[in-house]
Order: sequence, then structure tokens, then C-alpha cells
Amino acid sequence: MIRRVRQLGKMGHAILIIVCLAASMIPISVSAESEPKTEGDIRIVATFFPIYLFTKNITAGIENIKVEILLPSTYGCPHDYSVSPDDIRKIHEADIIVMNGLGMEEFLSKILPTEKYNPRIIVASEGLKPIKLRYYEGGGSSSGSQHENNPHIFASPKEAAEMARTITDSLIQILPQYEDNLKKNGRSYEEALDNLSKEFSDSLQNLKNPKIVTVHEVFDYMARDYGFIILDVIEKEPGQEPSAKELISEVNEFRQEGVAALFSEPQYSTRIVDMIGKEVGIPVYSLDPVASGPIDPPLDYYQAMMSQNLTVLMKAMK
Repeated sequence: MIRRVRQLGKMGHAILIIVCLAASMIPISVSAESEPKTEGDIRIVATFFPIYLFTKNITAGIENIKVEILLPSTYGCPHDYSVSPDDIRKIHEADIIVMNGLGMEEFLSKILPTEKYNPRIIVASEGLKPIKLRYYEGGGSSSGSQHENNPHIFASPKEAAEMARTITDSLIQILPQYEDNLKKNGRSYEEALDNLSKEFSDSLQNLKNPKIVTVHEVFDYMARDYGFIILDVIEKEPGQEPSAKELISEVNEFRQEGVAALFSEPQYSTRIVDMIGKEVGIPVYSLDPVASGPIDPPLDYYQAMMSQNLTVLMKAMK
């Protein structure tokens, strides 16, 4: 099914700025009044690393389509990101913006297009079922918060395949002159991600102990899609280490629940995770959500990293 693409119209611009930053966005069909340019380079800006990686795969080798990343590829999830003058330039020069959605790009509220700068916006998570955050960025329960949806949907291969389909279908709708190449690239990439997802499903059956703990709420979609349990997270707010009182509570909880393993992430310090693992007496491993990566990644970087994750998960829970 072709997903409809949002367009920032003149009359509804202020409303759409708010909608684009919300967890759910109301799609608006592409109109004949604002057909994309067909001559010269078409500039696509992807907000951060996984979205950039998906978009690069779909547009690979297509002449006149230029894809660049907004955040530095090594940055990770943009929870506390502050825009720079160069970010503003990229947004203002973009014909198409591809974003994660689910509140991940809240920082864009400062630089979203005006009537003068009006790119098409593709929300890769559109139509997918979100998970509610256990904790939101202000701390405590997420109930009633505008940040209640977990934005880390890209960290599950199953969801990544659906996001790739949304990007492909949306780009075909915006750029019909490139339909054949976009469809060929997109379907090939979707198939690779579907195969990866099947490998996860087949491998994570009959787990000896499906209970794990992660640093923060980045792997919840993966756990939902492949049937293991994330008992809790160490950092209730990304990048904020637990207090001494919280550490004692976590150690007691993890010991009582018989957690199989703790998982750190390349984007975060391992100090607290290692300390808790030693205290509880359980192994510590690393999982990479592919929220960041090299400046010039190979096109199969997501599959390679996720395959490594699968190996580690099987070692910890089988």
C-alpha cells in the first residue's frame, strides 16, 4: 500500500509544524499544485543515521538524487540535540526531508520550513504501531505526556523493513520519474531486511532465559517483535545515570528477577552497566541499535550490525 506524503501547505503551516513533531501525524496527499522539480539535483535530507542509511539504500545509484544526513553520523539519537547554522542551511536547501517520527525529531521545531522553505516531509514510522515509553524525558511515568511514544522503532529489523517500504513508496509518489529505480532498490532492500527479521524470529525461539536489562528504552520494539523481555532499563532518562538509591533498587530487582544479562550500548558509557553486572553476578554484553555509525557506511551496515546483535542475544538467552 502506498503511504501518503505530508506536504507543508501555506494555510495549515503552523498546524503542521506541531503535527510533524507529534507521535502521530495526519497525512496529506501530494497535490498537483506543487509538483517536485524534475531538472537538476534533488536534495534529500535524512534526519539521523538509521534514516540516512535506509534512504541511501533506496536511492543508491540514481542520478540527480543527492542524500545527506542532518546530524553527524556519530551522534546517535537526537534526544538533546541543538541545531546549528549548518543544519538550518541543509533544511532550507532540501527538496525532501525523511524523518523517523514518533517525537524523535522534536529539535526540528526550531527550523521546520516556513512558507519560503517548503520541502516534502516523509515520516518513516507512519502507520506503524508505537510502544508507550515506560519513562519519559522528564522522568517518572510516561502517562499523559506528549513524549509518551517510544521513538526507537528503527532498532527492530521488522520495523526497519516497514520503514523502508514507507520511504520507498513515498519517494515514488513524490518522484514518479524515478519509479523504476526506486522500486528496484527499495524492494531489494526491503527483502534483505525481511530476511534479517526472519532470521531473528527463527533464532530467538525457545529461549532458556528471556529476561534482560538494557541501558535505556531503545530495544523495546525488538523485544516485542521477537519475544524476549526487557525487565527494566538502567537509565530512566537517556544519558542520566541512576542515583545511589536507584542503583541499590536496581541491583536488588535484577537479582530477584533472575535476569540473564545486562546490555550496554556503543553510544553510552559502560561504567554503570559493568558495576551493576559485577554486583549482581551476571554477564554484560553490548548491543548496537545502529543509532550511529561511520561517516561513509557500507549499504549493508544495518544488516551487519544487527546480525552481530543477534549472535550476542542468542549467547545471552539461549
